[in-house]
Amino acid sequence: MKTLSSLIIGFFLFVGSFLWFGSQPVVESYINQYEWDNTYYVERGDTLWDLAENISSAEEDYRIVIAAIKKVNKIDSYLKVNQKIILPKN
Repeated sequence: MKTLSSLIIGFFLFVGSFLWFGSQPVVESYINQYEWDNTYYVERGDTLWDLAENISSAEEDYRIVIAAIKKVNKIDSYLKVNQKIILPKN
């Protein structure tokens, strides 16, 4: 039973790391595709998902946009009211 649990955990760690590191070039490509000089101050109720939805075209994957916003602004947790962030200029 312990071996099966170890195998399952190992599998998910492997898949998770593949998904994380596999998406990095896509995020870098998105970042390099735009000029990041649109200053925005976070308002109460803002979420990264809402911001991504507002600045993205319908065919863009919001998860990639969110990852790019987080990387450019060095965000490692939640948004804070009045936090200054930089968004891509469309």
